[in-house]
Amino acid sequence: MLRSFRHGSALCLLLVTSVAWASPAPPVADPAAFDAAFATALREGMGTSPEEGAAAVAALRATLPANDPLRLRRFEAMACRAAQRDGKAYIANADTLLAAEQARSAPDATSLALLHACRAAYLVLGTDATVVERAYDAAVEAAQRSNDSVLLGRMLSLRSNAHSLSGEFAKSLIDALAAQDALDDSGERFAIAANLQIVGIAYRRMGEAARAEEYLLRSLEDEEIRSRYNSTMTALLHLGYLYDETGRYDEARRMLADALELCQGHDNHAACGYVRLGLAGVEVDDGAPRRALATLERAEADFAESGAPGEPTLVALVRGQALARLGRDAEALPLLDRAVATWTTEGNDRYLALALPERARLLERLGREADAIADLRRFIEAHANDDRIRAEQRTELMREQFDASRRELENAELKAREALRLQEIEGLNAARRWQWTAIALGGLLMVVLSGVVVRQIAKARRLRLLAMTDPLTGLANRRHTDYRGNEAFKMARLTGRPFCVLAIDIDHFKAVNDTHGHAVGDTVLQRVGRECQRTLRQNDLIGRIGGEEFAGLLPVTAEQAARQVAERLRAGVESLDLDDVALGLRVTISIGVARMREADPDFAGVLARADAALHRAKQGGRNRVVSDETA
Repeated sequence: MLRSFRHGSALCLLLVTSVAWASPAPPVADPAAFDAAFATALREGMGTSPEEGAAAVAALRATLPANDPLRLRRFEAMACRAAQRDGKAYIANADTLLAAEQARSAPDATSLALLHACRAAYLVLGTDATVVERAYDAAVEAAQRSNDSVLLGRMLSLRSNAHSLSGEFAKSLIDALAAQDALDDSGERFAIAANLQIVGIAYRRMGEAARAEEYLLRSLEDEEIRSRYNSTMTALLHLGYLYDETGRYDEARRMLADALELCQGHDNHAACGYVRLGLAGVEVDDGAPRRALATLERAEADFAESGAPGEPTLVALVRGQALARLGRDAEALPLLDRAVATWTTEGNDRYLALALPERARLLERLGREADAIADLRRFIEAHANDDRIRAEQRTELMREQFDASRRELENAELKAREALRLQEIEGLNAARRWQWTAIALGGLLMVVLSGVVVRQIAKARRLRLLAMTDPLTGLANRRHTDYRGNEAFKMARLTGRPFCVLAIDIDHFKAVNDTHGHAVGDTVLQRVGRECQRTLRQNDLIGRIGGEEFAGLLPVTAEQAARQVAERLRAGVESLDLDDVALGLRVTISIGVARMREADPDFAGVLARADAALHRAKQGGRNRVVSDETA
């Protein structure tokens, strides 16, 4: 049940630094004291409750020198980073301060970074993810100009968390790892350990359980983390989520019980509400619905006591699951309907994959078999979409890491060339008697560097080929297929020639894996891929874009000719002899055909129509070709 993304986000907001404006204390003229207090606040935050926040603001204000405009602006920017319930008022305050800072002839990069982050922290409560991302981008850009490694690390960590909450896991991890590099340079132990949690959380949301556990446990081992309530709470919560997601229910209970003890000790009802909601989810998953209902009631009492909104849709799901498993179907169905309706509207496949199976079982018990089957079909689609998104995010992370490695190689080559140039200059300025020796050494160095460069270029080419190729089938991967498809689309637009796309899917492939095992399934994918590649023409391209999904690109091909090509593919696969793989095994494919139209905005639009035609081919009985023109 703790597989959600927003579930963690709301509680994180409760644990973010909280401050309240306090009456200013008499200022003292000691810039060094303010700078030290400001650095501590940047590194560690300003409390975990409004009361602690008010005291932190007052303490920082007390160190502010008189008649020091720059430090006053930094104080206001730091105090703006406060998690208050009246978000609109604080956004207005951030906008006012930000506009004033940007209007200055020489804006302070540190203040700008903090104010952009302040705006983003409130925008994340309900604004479009793109707007939030732009605010964090501005915060990171300003932090880079400040040359403050701690500030840069903190801004990267905040943007990493925002990417993670919006499902951009690859971007989240890239930012989190970049933040770790920046913080490692600073030597600040607490900031380094706190960022380990960001990395662990990002890995958890991407589905990399082992790496997530490693980073979260490493953060808990640090005494700087253990000495701070909110940092310890964050690690315990996400470990609880992780263990529940991986079926380790006793460990999940233990982590969440420790988190509950912490929030009770600090009288944080809102945090306790989220912890108990998590515990209720564990009880449901582990077959204890009565305990889940009791825990859920206490969670709602905590939310009511704190005034926090909680997660009403998630509460409805947990209660609906518990009631359904107790046989109280009439009470459970409206709750599950509410959860499914909300997450359908939001397009949240991950949540739907939690709610739909429970409702399907309930509908079956009520004798509504058709509705139950429809829910199971939707569950399969939602689960597949969620898996596809995670896989795409992992691929994106690999691509970014490859690009980063390539940039490092290019930088190394530039440094080598610069070193060679300096050595040549030194040789020219050396005494005459060493001139020939210097030239000889320079020549030798050139030979060595040339060998290194040649090897690195060859390595880069191999890596580039790997980045373009699906490792299992040897066909073009999703990224390269999209690239070639976009290029073919642009060329077709430019020349006015036709362009068609095939969407191909192996029929009943899951049954092959379930019956014969994944090793046989992999061999089937390879054979089907080779057969399609063999059948296509010289200028065509076949790529694997998903588990058992392929796409064919047919440049300079009219719709009728594309259907003929598709039919040859279908017939070729149907005739494949797979007895050497598994006796009696035969497979078929369904194909959707779409031609480029004037109204198509890009290649993705053509592929989407081909995919829609493919779905109609499957609905029509599979092992057939359906055109977007005639379906």
